[in-house]
Amino acid sequence: MSLALTALLIVTAAGHPAVPPAVQAVIDRSHATRADYAVILRVQTMRNGVAGVEDDAEYQLGRMHRVEVPATRVLADCDIGLSIIFDVAQAKLMVNQQLGSGACGIAVDADKVITGRMLPPIRGSFGTADVIELIGEKLIRRYAVTPDGIIVSNDWIARGTGTYLLKTQSVRVVRGKLDPKLFKTASLFSPAPPLR
Repeated sequence: MSLALTALLIVTAAGHPAVPPAVQAVIDRSHATRADYAVILRVQTMRNGVAGVEDDAEYQLGRMHRVEVPATRVLADCDIGLSIIFDVAQAKLMVNQQLGSGACGIAVDADKVITGRMLPPIRGSFGTADVIELIGEKLIRRYAVTPDGIIVSNDWIARGTGTYLLKTQSVRVVRGKLDPKLFKTASLFSPAPPLR
């Protein structure tokens, strides 16, 4: 299972006492967004000592959220927490009523959070984004989130080694209504069409 998928499939927590309020506000914004958008992230990965590059995508239309990583496609209803997961290699659909929120926003519980802090904001073609850092037992994770709740960068670093397991290299954000067919279960059998 890919590291990115692990992040998607873990239920997020309502809040963590170790996380300052400003950091929690950014996390909450990523969970609460109902903006319509598509975001394509090119990420550098490190798995079992092997470096790679992949394109990960997220799409949102109101309460519906779709995530695509090379091995998996996920469709989630962010209001009720229902997710439908398509394993690409096995061509198999799975339904889970508890994991949907892991695809909607920052998956805080991908690693037990010890503390968090705000970092300087970043700017790009997407506008401005707040940057948070979550220090956990195994990982140091950094996320950049726009004012409308879109995650435009995420970096995961293995604690103690400084090795990046996931590092955003580039991002493309398209705001606006998407084709509702992209959020139907049958659409998971095919990758989403390229953004225009």
